[in-house]
Amino acid sequence: MSNKYLYMVVGAIVIAIWFYTGQTAYYGSATGMSDDWWYGAMLAIGLGAGSTGGVCAGTIFVESIKGYISTLIILAIVPLVGYCFYSLAFMQTMPVPEELGKVVISIVVSGFLTNMALSYLRKANA
Repeated sequence: MSNKYLYMVVGAIVIAIWFYTGQTAYYGSATGMSDDWWYGAMLAIGLGAGSTGGVCAGTIFVESIKGYISTLIILAIVPLVGYCFYSLAFMQTMPVPEELGKVVISIVVSGFLTNMALSYLRKANA
């Protein structure tokens, strides 16, 4: 089995973890995955998910964590500011800390798992 197929299998496992985690009670909603989970994946893709380096399965894993830290910080700050602005400007209420934490955590975890899956799949496609 070549490394290409190994990367495909590991990427598929990470995608299965992404779907399972998105369906859990904390991250999901009554109808399935929450909008925050999908927004996190879309933001991560827009910010270049999967562009981290690595030459083998282990280094791809490490680089998908280390090489994506700055983007994860952006994925934490943007929803934090956006949710506070939305609550104050449109809802005209103070942001609820529990909801704020859930939104930020959902987007960061979704973005992290999206980056890891796309890192393996892009390496399989190379």
